[in-house]
Amino acid sequence: MPRVLAIALPALILAGCAQTHLNASGTEYIEVPPILSIPGPTAAEDPEAVVLFSLLAAEMAAQFGDYVQASRYYLEAARLSDDVKVAERATRLALFARNHSRALGAAERWLALAPESLEAMQLTAVLMVGEGRERDAAALLQRIVEQLGSEEGYRVVLSLLVQSEDRDAALRTLEMLVDADPDEPTAWQAHAELALRSDEFHRARAVAQAGVDRFPEAVQLRMVLARALTELEDPDAALATLAAAIEVHPERRDVRLAYARALVDTEDFERVRPEFDRLLALAPDDADLLLTIALLSLEAGRFSLAEDYLERLLASGRRIHDANYYLGRLHEQAGDLEAARRFYQAVDEGEHSDDADLRLARLAADLDGLEASRALFARLQDDPDEGIALRAYVGEANLLRERGALDAALERLARGLIQFPRSEQLLYLRGLVHERAGDIPAAEADFRAILEMDPENVSALNALGYTLADRTDRYEEAYDLIVRAYEQRPDDAAIVDSYGWVLYRLGRLDESVVQLERAYELMQDGEIASNLAVVLWELGRREESRAIIDEALQLDPDHERLLRVKRELLD
Repeated sequence: MPRVLAIALPALILAGCAQTHLNASGTEYIEVPPILSIPGPTAAEDPEAVVLFSLLAAEMAAQFGDYVQASRYYLEAARLSDDVKVAERATRLALFARNHSRALGAAERWLALAPESLEAMQLTAVLMVGEGRERDAAALLQRIVEQLGSEEGYRVVLSLLVQSEDRDAALRTLEMLVDADPDEPTAWQAHAELALRSDEFHRARAVAQAGVDRFPEAVQLRMVLARALTELEDPDAALATLAAAIEVHPERRDVRLAYARALVDTEDFERVRPEFDRLLALAPDDADLLLTIALLSLEAGRFSLAEDYLERLLASGRRIHDANYYLGRLHEQAGDLEAARRFYQAVDEGEHSDDADLRLARLAADLDGLEASRALFARLQDDPDEGIALRAYVGEANLLRERGALDAALERLARGLIQFPRSEQLLYLRGLVHERAGDIPAAEADFRAILEMDPENVSALNALGYTLADRTDRYEEAYDLIVRAYEQRPDDAAIVDSYGWVLYRLGRLDESVVQLERAYELMQDGEIASNLAVVLWELGRREESRAIIDEALQLDPDHERLLRVKRELLD
C-alpha cells in the first residue's frame, strides 16, 4: 500500500500553488487547493487510489492549516491502509485538531495494526476514558500493566489518567483496575494518588486506608494516607500514620524525611532535631539530604540549626554554592550584611548565582551607598540573559522607591520599558511609583495598560481599585475592580485590605471593619493597621484604634502612613 513518505514531496509541491488574495473588503484569505474541492475515487473502485488521494488531500489540508480536514482525510486513509505510520499520523493530527472521537477511531486502527505498541495502547486508553468507555480503557490499561510489570505499569497508568479532563471517569477506570487486580498494592496506591491529585481527599483517605488495612507492609500506601490526612487538616493522624510507617520500615529515608516534614509543619521542634540526626545517620555522605534538612530547618525558623547543617555541608566540599547562597540568606536576615556579602560573593555558579548577584547589588546600598548599588544593578541590566536584566530593573526601581528617590525610579523604569515594553512587572511598579508621587492619572494609565494585556490580572485590579478608592472619589468603580480581584484571591491580605477600605469609602463601616480585621489577622502590616485604625476610630472604638496603631508602630516605627494616621487621630 502507499506510504505517507511517498506523497510528502508532491504534497509540498502542490501546496506551492496556493494563492493569497484580497476580498472586496481588503481582507486576506487563502484559496483552497483544488484537490480538496473535487470528489475522489471510491473504495469500491480502487482502494489503493482512495488511500493515495486521502493522504495527498490530508497533507495538502495540513499545509494550509486546516487540521480538521487533514484529520478527516487521514482517518479515511488509515481505515483502508495497513500502514502503521498512516494510522499513527491520523491519530496525532486528530489530536492536534482537538477532535477526540476521530482521534480515538484512528488510535484504535493504529492499535489493531500494532497490538504490542505501548504508545498506541496509552493513547487509545486515554481517549477511551474521555469518550466514556471506561471499561474498555481499563482492559487496555491492564494490558499495559502486564507488559511493564506492576510497579512501573501502575506508575504509567497514573500518569496517563492524570491527563484526563474527566477526572470522575478516570477515577472510575482506576477503580475497575483495582477490582480486577485487588491483590496488587500498587493498584490501590495509584487509585489513592489519583484521588489526591483530583482534590478528592476523602476518597483518597478511604482508598489508602483500605489499602493499608489490606497490605500493612505497603509503606507507600501509608505515605499517601498521610498526605490525604494532611490535606484534610488532621496533622496528628498524619504524624501517627508516618510513625507507623517508620516502625514497619525504619531504614526508609523517604519515610523519615516525610515524618520530619510533618514535624516541621506541626511545629513540633523538640522532635525535629533528633529525627534529622537519625536521617543523617542513615546516609552520612548524602549532600542532597543534608541540604534538604538545612532547608527544612530554615522553613521551621530554626536558624541556628539551619546554619549548623549548612556549615557542615560547606565543610563537606559538596553543594558548596547552595550552602554559600543559603548562608548568605541567613546572615542577611540576621542583619549581618558583611557576612552575607562574603557568602553571596562565593556563589559564582549554579542555580542561585543570578539571585546572589541581585542580592549583592541590593546589599551594596547599605554597605557602600546608593550609587555603588546602582552601578551593580546597571551592569546586571546589560546582561544578555533577559530574565536577569528584567529582574535588575525591578530590583533597582524597588530600591529607589523605598528610598523615596521617585524621579530616579521613574527614569530607570522608563529605560526598562524601552527594553521590555510589555513587561507587566515594570508597568505595575511604575504605577506604584506614580501613585506614591501623587500622579494618579499616570498610575491609572499604567495599571490599565496591564489590564489591556491581561484583563483579570489580580495585582493590577487590586492596585487600580485601591488607588481609586484611596485617592479619588470614584468609589463605585473602585469597588467593581477590587471585587474582581477579591473573587480570585479571597484570602490575600492586601486584597482583603483593599476590599475593607473601599467598603469604608462607600460608608459601609460595619462590613468594612470585619474585612480589615481579617486582613490584619492575615498579615500584620502597617498599611492595613492604619486603615483598620481609621475605621475603628470612626466606629467609636477609640481604645482599640490606639492599640492597633501602637502595636503596628512597634513593628514598623517609620511607617509613613501609620505616622500620618496617628497624627490625624491621636495628636
